[in-house]
Amino acid sequence: MADRPRVAVLIGSGPVTECFAPGDWERLRSWADVALCTDPGHRPASEPCAAMAGARVVLTGWGAVPLEADLLAAAPELALWAHAAGSMAPLATPALWQRSLRLSTANQVLAEGVAEFALAVTIVGLKQVLPLSRRMGLESPTPPPLPVRELCDLDIGIVGYGAVGRCLHRLLAPFHDLTVRVCDPQVEAAVLAETGAVAASLDEVCATCAVIHNCVPWLPSTEGLFGAAQFALMRDHTLFINTGRGATVDEAALAAALSSRPLQAYLDVTYPEPPAAGSPLYQLPNCFLTPHIAGFAGNGRRRLGRFAVDEIGRFLAGQPLHGEVTRAVVEGMTGARPRPA
Repeated sequence: MADRPRVAVLIGSGPVTECFAPGDWERLRSWADVALCTDPGHRPASEPCAAMAGARVVLTGWGAVPLEADLLAAAPELALWAHAAGSMAPLATPALWQRSLRLSTANQVLAEGVAEFALAVTIVGLKQVLPLSRRMGLESPTPPPLPVRELCDLDIGIVGYGAVGRCLHRLLAPFHDLTVRVCDPQVEAAVLAETGAVAASLDEVCATCAVIHNCVPWLPSTEGLFGAAQFALMRDHTLFINTGRGATVDEAALAAALSSRPLQAYLDVTYPEPPAAGSPLYQLPNCFLTPHIAGFAGNGRRRLGRFAVDEIGRFLAGQPLHGEVTRAVVEGMTGARPRPA
């Protein structure tokens, strides 16, 4: 039909099947003409432009390319940018902000997986599961005792109160007698009070909390946010959990603190990823590394594609969007470009 809307899909070849079930593509094709361009960054520029020609919706995800002026010029009627992943910031360009587009991301869906991981690591860390497992069966003198704690009657710090931080706070609600201290200068204290959180500075979080979650995006203003001064403030046996970005932590300072103090670090993200060969983070007995798996992996990725297709369906049907975000939100995501002076 001539009046069917066109959806341009600019996405990596892997996510086409990893993030989308066959039924998702069938549903999308039942509503619109779909122009699929996989691995657009490795193809001639004319191919993604051809996919964009006449599009009303552009669907991106992992493996997409920035929405530069040439792509946008090919789609004068473009009205929605839907992103089947988290941060939209690396794909946003000055040319994009010249257009009046609606923006939608699966970031909230992605955040749920990250927050669930962060909660699991909190419980495992407080119970000392990994250090005690390492000690089982070892023939050695009695090691110093490790404090085994419950997730109750503690101060929990959340640094960065975006989608992950808020979701984590909700997951902590059923646990008893927790004080959740939040550091995020972009969130007003009154907003935090409505959620039951206590507004705190970064140093206050570091000095008072038994568990500290770094949920901060990587921006120029957040590089090296956690440094030697912050680690020095932490009490013995503090758990430092990083599911934000590695570059927000001075990892040399972290390694020095872990070498000299009974702290514990659980790092799902580092900078670089993985840590460079020879990094002390590999050898420290109180540092536990995972390879950036907190976000949706394996079968969980299908939720991202399903959400994006559902969102396009809502848009085409004139219904409210569930993942709509503003330019201000996008510019606060990891990988955002600084605004021109």
